[in-house]
Amino acid sequence: MSTKVAPDVTLRVIRLIKAPRERVFAAWTTPDDIMKWFGPETCEILSAKVDLQVGGEYHFRVRGQDCTSGKDMGEVDLRGTYREVKKPSRLVYTWGWQGNRAVEFGETVVTVDFLDKEGFTEVQITHDRFPNNEVRDKHNYGWNGCLDRLQKHLSEASSSA
Repeated sequence: MSTKVAPDVTLRVIRLIKAPRERVFAAWTTPDDIMKWFGPETCEILSAKVDLQVGGEYHFRVRGQDCTSGKDMGEVDLRGTYREVKKPSRLVYTWGWQGNRAVEFGETVVTVDFLDKEGFTEVQITHDRFPNNEVRDKHNYGWNGCLDRLQKHLSEASSSA
């Protein structure tokens, strides 16, 4: 008997952010910053906890809407464990939603590389192990929304400094 394994479905998103790499990395890993930018416009971060070390965990409490249907998803949890932490250049962590069957599809893995580009930061997100293209495409919407909000957050923070 053979078992058929679905091909690995991966998402890759690259964005140039107008901020130094150290600042972008800090925004990605500091709870106060995360609460201001993480998620697309249809989401709100209610709480963020980060234990930034290999084996450490993060936990975000999120309220939001499904990006395709607009349906209220209520409050859900996003949790994971850091597998690699190389400040300020790379993060690798697991990713798993809990609290609503519509978003519970198993654990995936996120790799974020922060590349210094002369005062800018190229953020390269690779999100692996999606169960299908539909779930991947919803996360494409989410990650692009995150990066839009991250740029806005960092621009506002630098202009008020």
